[in-house]
Amino acid sequence: MTKISLINLIIVIFMAAVPPYCAANGIAQPLSPVAQLSPMALQDQVQKPASHQDPLRVEIRQEGASYQIFRGGEPYYIKGIGGRHYLETAAAAGANSIRTWDPRDADALLDRARDLQMTVMLGIWFSHYATDYTDPCYRERKIEEIKYLVDTYKDHPALLAWSLGNEVNLEGGDTHEAWIFIDELARLIKEMDPNHPVITVIAYNKSTLNAISALAPNLDAVGINAYGAVDSLRAMIDQSFYRGPYVITEWGVDGHWEASKTSWGRPIEATSAQKEEWHLQRYNRDILANSDRCIGSYVFLWGQKQERTPTWYSMFLKDILGTDTGAVSFPAVDAMYFNWTGTWPHNRAPQVWRMLINDVAAESNIILSPNEPIISRVNAGDPDNDELTYIWELLEEPAELSIGGSYEAAPRTLVSVKGTNTARLNLRAPGLAGQYRLFVYVLDNNGHAGTANIPFQVNIPTDHKMVADLRPSGPI
Repeated sequence: MTKISLINLIIVIFMAAVPPYCAANGIAQPLSPVAQLSPMALQDQVQKPASHQDPLRVEIRQEGASYQIFRGGEPYYIKGIGGRHYLETAAAAGANSIRTWDPRDADALLDRARDLQMTVMLGIWFSHYATDYTDPCYRERKIEEIKYLVDTYKDHPALLAWSLGNEVNLEGGDTHEAWIFIDELARLIKEMDPNHPVITVIAYNKSTLNAISALAPNLDAVGINAYGAVDSLRAMIDQSFYRGPYVITEWGVDGHWEASKTSWGRPIEATSAQKEEWHLQRYNRDILANSDRCIGSYVFLWGQKQERTPTWYSMFLKDILGTDTGAVSFPAVDAMYFNWTGTWPHNRAPQVWRMLINDVAAESNIILSPNEPIISRVNAGDPDNDELTYIWELLEEPAELSIGGSYEAAPRTLVSVKGTNTARLNLRAPGLAGQYRLFVYVLDNNGHAGTANIPFQVNIPTDHKMVADLRPSGPI
């Protein structure tokens, strides 16, 4: 045997003896931030609590065709938020549970939830790519991650349930291998932790639900994300082969993919008043009315994110145009306060019902010439007759759009007008052809705001000499 052959043989034997933690080779993204760590680094990121407490047993009981959660022997219905922020506001509004998408900062979140008498549905991120579920490296990493997380948090009194993945059925992950693997992990979790249910979360899809019914019997429930389609969710479930309980793990406004669009393809966002109405109507009609199988819900998003716009899913907004107001809440927060408690908060957010540009609504496809004068009007009011302040902002439309809720960069702000007391703005269209969106925020100076926006397009001029100044024009 040559020296090179001997070295090769030693390498083969060594690789066979090493657990397949495979740094990055062959593992498609995205992975959970925690899942990308080695076992030693995982222990540094997710510190084991110094002392264990007795867990509160959580179980889903079936009676006939109906299901109900019991926590510590008492009936429990999930009145949940999706997000990690403004937890004191959530608890004061009547929320009792928090949903996460990954286990970052789980110690602090579980402890804070316990202090607020809330629970946590602890999410563990899973890949959306089919190849990962046949990759021994990826599978081994997820098994080790699951073992460590379950051993670390299974006895925390604020833990409600384990949630494996989010919308794995998008982007190619909806395969037999994926659901069989998730079922194997559900069985592993239940062997290690008999006190908490295990679910997976999918995007609205009947064929996916059928696959889970056949391939993942160890799951205790299924979480389903549904936006505008939430009104048909129960019918879809009843028409599937799945007969177990479900949680609506994301719901609220219509998704941007469900909204009306301009002739150039940009989605038209509802006003904050319309969003409040959706939250009121859908909670009663599509969630509470189906409580025989729907064991609760998590409203989305109890916080702020940029996804098509900074306000589409956001129920809060931080630091509007650099003002010192801090975070403000939108009317959807008031709606959830009413849904969870049966009463309105003592002070409510302003209502914004309609917004126009040059007396035209967004649905009419507003197309302007460079530097054309704009008059924007907004119809707004306040339930408590608070004095209102209007803040206006002109943004470029985002150039690169996210998929499945992943990171999306905030678009560039071109013009901002702060602190006016009028529901009218005079402006000029940008001098550069492109796609833009005008926002208004109506503040009551009590920590609340209503909002609306309109997308518009500036035409490419036929005579390029018209665009002498490519900078956006400010207020007239």
